[in-house]
Amino acid sequence: MAANSRSTGTWSVARRDRGRRRLARGGAAVLTAGGMLGALGALASGPSAAAQARAGRPAASQGATFVVGNTSSVQKLDPDVVTNFLDFQALGLIYNQLVQYNSKLEIVPQLASRWTFGNGGKTLTFTLRRGVKFDDGSTMTSADVVASLERAINPKTGDASASFLASVTKITAPNPSTVVLTLSHPDSSILSGLTSVNLSIMPASAIKAGTIAKKPDGTGPYMFSSWSPGNSFTMVANPHWWGGRPTLSTIEIKTIPSEQSIASAVEAGTVQLGMLTQPQIATHLPSSIGVQKVLDLTYRALMLQDRSGPLANKDNRLAIACATNRQQILDDAVFGAGKVVGPVPIGIYASNPVSAVCPAPDLAKARAYLKAAGDPHGFSFTALTSTELDPTSAAQATAMQSELAQAGITMHIENLAGNAYIQDWLKGKFQAAFAWNGADPDPYTMYGRYFGAGANLGVPAGYSSPILQHLLLAGDTASTIAQKRPIWKQLSDYLTSNAVWIWLFTAYDYAATPSNVHGFTLGATNSTSLYGLATTKVS
Repeated sequence: MAANSRSTGTWSVARRDRGRRRLARGGAAVLTAGGMLGALGALASGPSAAAQARAGRPAASQGATFVVGNTSSVQKLDPDVVTNFLDFQALGLIYNQLVQYNSKLEIVPQLASRWTFGNGGKTLTFTLRRGVKFDDGSTMTSADVVASLERAINPKTGDASASFLASVTKITAPNPSTVVLTLSHPDSSILSGLTSVNLSIMPASAIKAGTIAKKPDGTGPYMFSSWSPGNSFTMVANPHWWGGRPTLSTIEIKTIPSEQSIASAVEAGTVQLGMLTQPQIATHLPSSIGVQKVLDLTYRALMLQDRSGPLANKDNRLAIACATNRQQILDDAVFGAGKVVGPVPIGIYASNPVSAVCPAPDLAKARAYLKAAGDPHGFSFTALTSTELDPTSAAQATAMQSELAQAGITMHIENLAGNAYIQDWLKGKFQAAFAWNGADPDPYTMYGRYFGAGANLGVPAGYSSPILQHLLLAGDTASTIAQKRPIWKQLSDYLTSNAVWIWLFTAYDYAATPSNVHGFTLGATNSTSLYGLATTKVS
């Protein structure tokens, strides 16, 4: 879920966090050859996609509202506290961050025009883009950045991505266009974390007034217009956006109960962009409907709580891991349209094999673990799902329920409404939960907030270990890929050999558009998956 919960990323963060329903994380990093800091620093000079699109931008088109169909609904307006993937996607059009990912998953400037690491990697200095205005008409300065990041760090805020700034000891603004982050140690993942919608830049005045949770006030291509919880979320073009005037005048994200209904609405022309996750629907639309797909920067997992009951016994958790047929779950949930994954699903540190204990199902080993646990006849537990947040979760749960039964393990399934699931997830009120979590090529960005020292999502993570904390810190402070690779391999092996969670698969996201919609590109990350709407046209 983590957003991110896209806890579910819940979050996260997050789609990022990524459209639909996960709990999202907020972004994903790409590591190129050479040292981490050097590679990321070199990207600072690259132009942002928005800046490249500015030239020749036509005036915003007036006319019918552009409707985006989604089975989920926007649940919160405060970017610091969102964990639902659709919240990330919607607020990603209203807010900007200091840095962002481009289509190649390279970190590029957004509200920061450049950045440099100094003092042996212990300072990070941002030069801000000039002339940026908030929706309230005020000009963005370094004071707004300081206020925004300090709000995110403040424990009272409850920011799901606060751990991305865990190394920050001080935030200063030497002048109106410069912000300096002082770090406790070299932190190669901090730029990746700063791409998250959770770390959006807001006006210091709105933060002081306490209005953010009711009225979004950002610097993005669209401005908040109205919100009908459970029904729709509407935005209007921001005529003063620093990236140029958006081409669509009004965007409405409309909640539609099923993906089949979304597909029908796209065919009928009442929805201009349908966000889909079910390949059996997305791939059977008529040829007149354009369908884009992107491998989701997320993963599905069965998250486990180890505080009490049968799941507190590691051998029982390992029995679940060995009885699980991940490929069958992938086939049943999304018709095989994705791939089986371990804790690190993508990138140069991807888990290989996906599990250090049972990369493939092994019922004999599952029964041996049950015997070692003192439960030779099995045990029972309850797993949460939410088909509102993830339409595939019911199929995942049913498939796993059947698989576990072969080993003598009984899994009860409890399906919850989206908001109820998120609240229980955040409070750790579950034995197990099928989650759609935001992923990242940088393992620290994914798991520091769950298992790191002072992890702000430690409660839903359900597991704590000094060994995990040590590995996360070591991997984050290592400066080269060669140094990081064995550390992240140890992390992946530790997570699976202790069956902390049961990692399952990653799949595709789909975007369906009628033939009169042009220029939209579906992004892979939570924060920018809908960013292409800023340059989308309707003929």
